[in-house]
Amino acid sequence: MKQVTITAKTVEEAVEKGIRQLGISRAEAIVHVDEEPSSGLFGLIRKKPAVVTLSAPEAKNEEPRATEEPRHVEEVAPEEETGFPDDAEAIEEEPEAEAARADKKEVPYSREEQDEVAEEARKFLAHVFEGMHIEVTMEKLQNEERILFNLHGDNLGILIGKHGQTLDALQYLINLAAGKLHGHRYFILLDVENYRERRAATLEGLAKRLADKAHRTGRPVKLEPMSAAERRIIHLALQAEPDVETQSEGEAPNRYIVIRSK
Repeated sequence: MKQVTITAKTVEEAVEKGIRQLGISRAEAIVHVDEEPSSGLFGLIRKKPAVVTLSAPEAKNEEPRATEEPRHVEEVAPEEETGFPDDAEAIEEEPEAEAARADKKEVPYSREEQDEVAEEARKFLAHVFEGMHIEVTMEKLQNEERILFNLHGDNLGILIGKHGQTLDALQYLINLAAGKLHGHRYFILLDVENYRERRAATLEGLAKRLADKAHRTGRPVKLEPMSAAERRIIHLALQAEPDVETQSEGEAPNRYIVIRSK
């Protein structure tokens, strides 16, 4: 079994480098993501690259070892694990990746375990807010699938950042901290005064206006770079529009959407 471990800015970049080093095709590669990339707290400190191990059988008759299925990666997380619950854009997924996601079974957990994870997340947030010297009221909403903390207080724009980038970074950290408690991943969504709902409505309105412009002028319209979660909102908002189509272009973290008239 040939094997190489690669460090790069994104998982996809690490995979491409590993494939070239091993001299194999993407279909032959067995990919294991050792560490997801992180843009760091508030995008400033403790930045972490992606670490990926690629393996390939040395002979055709050698059985590959069981490993994690290759994942479709859109963005540095927070980009790929931050943002909304979907950490990849279903519209842009390859059929194989989509099938792999459908076949992947969710890890079962009890309500007691979920309560422990929520409490761990609450403590983590409390320490962060204490260090920032801000007063925040945490509203917890919980169901069988995920945990939501909606934050309330005065002048909490500092927790949101430009287009929610700070909020996404904090959400990524809280998921890391809480996920270590039981050794498997939960999804904890973080919001500030229902910012995500308002932002989604803004993006949907923007998508409709720019789609109309693209159809009216016949020229493609390029949006500013967005996170995977925000691009997904644009894709879904225009998915049923018969006159336009959307496509993500560019490389993370500057990936953007282009709207074109059909």
